Amino acid sequence: MGKRRNRTKQATSLTFRLGQLAEAARARASILPPGPERERMLRKAREAESTIAIEQLVTTPGIELPS
Repeated sequence: MGKRRNRTKQATSLTFRLGQLAEAARARASILPPGPERERMLRKAREAESTIAIEQLVTTPGIELPS
């Protein structure tokens, strides 16, 4: 028999978790010197913030999505 997926309920919303991730990445980037690691942290923060915006757009009732 195959592996079973770990199916757990999340205690917090996706938006909240992504917000925390973005905040932590920005905080880490602020203490790093300019370079690839700092850019990676800033990119991670931007991606999380973009995902929050998309998730809010998709879950907002009454808004038609572009086709």
